Amino acid sequence: MIELLSESHGCLVGFQFIGEITSEDYYEVFMPPLRRAIEEYGVIRLFVDISDLQSEGIGAMDDDVREDSRVLYIERQAIVGDEEWERKLNYVDHFFLFPNSDLRFFRKNCEQDAWDWIREGMPQTRRMHASLQ
Repeated sequence: MIELLSESHGCLVGFQFIGEITSEDYYEVFMPPLRRAIEEYGVIRLFVDISDLQSEGIGAMDDDVREDSRVLYIERQAIVGDEEWERKLNYVDHFFLFPNSDLRFFRKNCEQDAWDWIREGMPQTRRMHASLQ
């Protein structure tokens, strides 16, 4: 399951990945808010918490998102997870890792640091409105 986080606002889109991820989660929950935020703001920032992710078979969706030129508009990514995920991400690409963006990995107990970093230098904006959710 993928959840859009309530902290999402303006050009910042945040998600939590929980358990097994299906293609429906990807196409119906993950991609639509990204596309809408990119259409509205041009360049966006992405927060992804994978600390409860159980699935590793999600790489097939990777090709779809990378072929979409809009992913080039993701300026900064904060990924939150445990030590095991940090090691795995050094060897495999997953569909929430986008090329040409500033990426930092944060441990689960450092979530607030991840939010602070992802928001750094962002203009103050309103909460993400209903059309992005």
